[in-house]
This record gives sequence, structure tokens and C-alpha cells, in this order.
Amino acid sequence: MNIDLVANIAQIVESFVLIASLFYLSLQIKQSNKITKSQTRRTLLKMDIDDIAIGRENPNIIRLWTKEELTPEEKISFAHHLLITMRQREYEWQELQNEAVDPSVFDTYAKILNVHLGAPRSRSWWQEFKEMYNAGFVNFVDSKIKDQPLTQYFQKYEAY
Repeated sequence: MNIDLVANIAQIVESFVLIASLFYLSLQIKQSNKITKSQTRRTLLKMDIDDIAIGRENPNIIRLWTKEELTPEEKISFAHHLLITMRQREYEWQELQNEAVDPSVFDTYAKILNVHLGAPRSRSWWQEFKEMYNAGFVNFVDSKIKDQPLTQYFQKYEAY
């Protein structure tokens, strides 16, 4: 067997190994993307459950959306609850921008914007404090709540 033949066979084998390596790498990347999206969904769910738990642990926070007048302490509590909630929504939006969450999953979580910002007090708060958030997120939120009627969620909640 001459050396040229061996070199040619080695090049062919090397090409197959390279193709197999690239195929394996693409499978690993797909699997990594699935794991990342799964972790993101888990994070979104945890944040959402934590947000819901606040109402369970402190039912008075729910009434702050519709109560006529707030005490100074209630204003602080209301504002901080919205700060936290909107920061969570901003995180979700950023994950969508980074393609770490599917649009359909994001849309489900984004529906809560019309609840959180669906009362006169919360809309007023948003107008006052939205400058603290990413400009793209602000544009997204503004487009979601624009021309939306005020929510009846809190009244339904109290009537239940």
C-alpha cells in the first residue's frame, strides 16, 4: 500500500469524523436550548407563584387597587408591589427578546398586565414610574394597555 493511498483514506475518515462531530454538536446545542427554555419557564412560574402568594399572605394588598383613599403606608405597599410585579414582567419580556421563552408562553404571562395596570390607580402609577424600566419594555406595556378598558378583576375577586 502506498503512502498516498493511506493519506487519502485518512482524509476521508477525517471528513466523516468531522461531519459526525458537527452532527453531535448540533444535537447538543438543541438539547441545551431545550434545557434553557425549560429553566426559563420554571423561573417564570416560580416568579408568578411568588406574586400570587403575596395576595394569599397579605389579602389587603388586593384591595389597594380599588380602595378610595390609601394611607401613606398603603401607598408604599402598593407602589412596591407594582415595582416588583412590573420588574418580573420586564424580565419575562427580556427573556422573550432573547428567545429564551416561546411567544405563546410569554403571551400567557403578559395577560396579567391588563390586571395589574387595569385600575385607575395602577395606570397612574405606571405613568409616573415607567421611566425606571427598559424603553422597549415600556413601549410594549403601553401598547398592551392602550385602549384597554379598566379591569373588573378586583371587583369580581371581592364579590367571589
